[in-house]
Amino acid sequence: MNVINVILTLIGLVVIGLLLRLPQAITDSWLEQTKNRNAHTIQIESYFKKVSVSKQEEILNKWADFLTDMEATTQKYTSLTDKGMDELRLLLHDTVVYGSDRTVKLLSIYMRNIFDMPKGKEKSNDASDQIVYYAFIISSLKEDFTGYHIDPLTLLKVEISDYDRYEKICVDCAKKIERQLSK
Repeated sequence: MNVINVILTLIGLVVIGLLLRLPQAITDSWLEQTKNRNAHTIQIESYFKKVSVSKQEEILNKWADFLTDMEATTQKYTSLTDKGMDELRLLLHDTVVYGSDRTVKLLSIYMRNIFDMPKGKEKSNDASDQIVYYAFIISSLKEDFTGYHIDPLTLLKVEISDYDRYEKICVDCAKKIERQLSK
C-alpha cells in the first residue's frame, strides 16, 4: 500500500509539475512563432527595399521633375507621341507598384481630376491644381521611400517664387485633395 501511495504521489507530482510548466511552454511556443513570423516579414521588407531603392529614387525624381522643371517634364509626358505615352504609362505603373496606399490613392485622384476635365474648357486654376497634385504625390512618395514627411505646400513654397500671391488657391486645392483622400 505504501508503495502504491509513493507511486501515486510521484505520478501526482509529475502531473502537477507538467501542469505548472504548461503555460510557460505555450507562451514560449507562441513567442517563437511570432519571432519567426516577424523575422520573415523583416526579411521580405529588407529584400524589397534593397532591390527597389534605385527604382524608388528614380520614381521620386521623375515626379519631382514635374515640380522643379515643370514645362519640360509636362511636355515629355503629355506629348501624344508613342514615346511620351509609354513614358507616362511606365511612370504610372511604377508609382502603383512601388507607392504606398496613400500614394496610389493620390495618383488615382489626380488622374480622375485630369480625365474629368471637360475637353476644350480649362478651368482657370487647373494649372495650379495640377501643381498642388504634383506636390502631394511627391510628398507622399518621399514619405514612402524615406520615412520623412514634407508638407506639400512647403514644396510649393520652394518652387513658386510668388507663392503668397497664389496661397489661397493652393490651400483651397490642398483642402479639396485632403477631402478626397479621406473618402
